[in-house]
Amino acid sequence: MEFLAWLEQTDGSVWLRESDWGHPIILCFHAVGMGMVVGISLMYSARILGYARDFPLSAFDRLFGLAWFGFAMNAVSGVLLFFGEPRRLMDTPAFWIKMILIVCAGLALCALGKALHGDSQDAIGLATPRGPMVSKAVASPNARIAAIFSVAFWLGAIVSGRLIGYTMPPPPL
Repeated sequence: MEFLAWLEQTDGSVWLRESDWGHPIILCFHAVGMGMVVGISLMYSARILGYARDFPLSAFDRLFGLAWFGFAMNAVSGVLLFFGEPRRLMDTPAFWIKMILIVCAGLALCALGKALHGDSQDAIGLATPRGPMVSKAVASPNARIAAIFSVAFWLGAIVSGRLIGYTMPPPPL
């Protein structure tokens, strides 16, 4: 706790808390990063669940670089936001729930990748009931389950992130 109290007194932390622009600017970067990583993850999961079957899964390969950039933006901005209120955030259950859900969302995406690439049906884990058209492929049950969990975890992380501001305890003395 002493480290967190020291962290709260650093110039950057004070600026984030007390300036008119510090917190809003960092929060904007956090929102844009979240839009990139969660948006692409949700589109990918929706594709696995059967939406836009004409859109080939291979087209997502280029989007994943953008998703990783959004994740990096979120990680950096999230750490900076944490520096502004470290002791309060550590006492906020919604913060911990958000962190757990982000880890679970990442694990669900890993499971989704494993279900797609580890299936014995074909190289990308898709059953193709009417020939080799990958764009019309139907995902395996394991891939569909992982996609559902991915969506649920990301949406839960967004909701719990929004609840942080409403459930955070008062500043420590």
